[in-house]
Amino acid sequence: MTDYISTKDTAKLVRVALKNAFPGVKFSVRMSTGTAAAWMNVSWSDGPTDRQVSAVTGHYEGRKFNSMTDGYDDQGSALVAFDGEDMPRVVRYSCDGINTHRDYTAAGYRVAQHLISTDSDHTDLVLFTPEGEPLTGAPVPQGIYVAGHFHDYIYSPVHIAQVILQRVDLTAVTAPTR
Repeated sequence: MTDYISTKDTAKLVRVALKNAFPGVKFSVRMSTGTAAAWMNVSWSDGPTDRQVSAVTGHYEGRKFNSMTDGYDDQGSALVAFDGEDMPRVVRYSCDGINTHRDYTAAGYRVAQHLISTDSDHTDLVLFTPEGEPLTGAPVPQGIYVAGHFHDYIYSPVHIAQVILQRVDLTAVTAPTR
């Protein structure tokens, strides 16, 4: 027999899984409303990359949106043993999808400036103050190599930092010290 887990209960499981996978990082897990009520939104600042978070949250999607067919692909059932249970059970998550969004703090922007200064052809390119604030009116190059990757279509200092930081795990760099 298959147990169906509601989106609300799935959100609780996602919170626990993220807390266990990334201790010290604060996540916001919210259910959508209305016609998107089977969707969740997960957001956080700095911390792990979107890819790392999606690797955890992807296990809790009962269906995934397929933009090629403009429909949903069923993810099937999962065999799960919950806390205190001796035997696993077959479950289906009612969540249709999980959107993720990562913000960056001043500490994240300082990391981006450091990466530009040490790993780029533009070692003289200063886009952020030591406090992590973007410099207004800073000259923005047409493109930039950072960490061996070429980035073009640069719109602002903040955009350069966001493109760079998409690949950088900031968990250890920006985690509060205790």
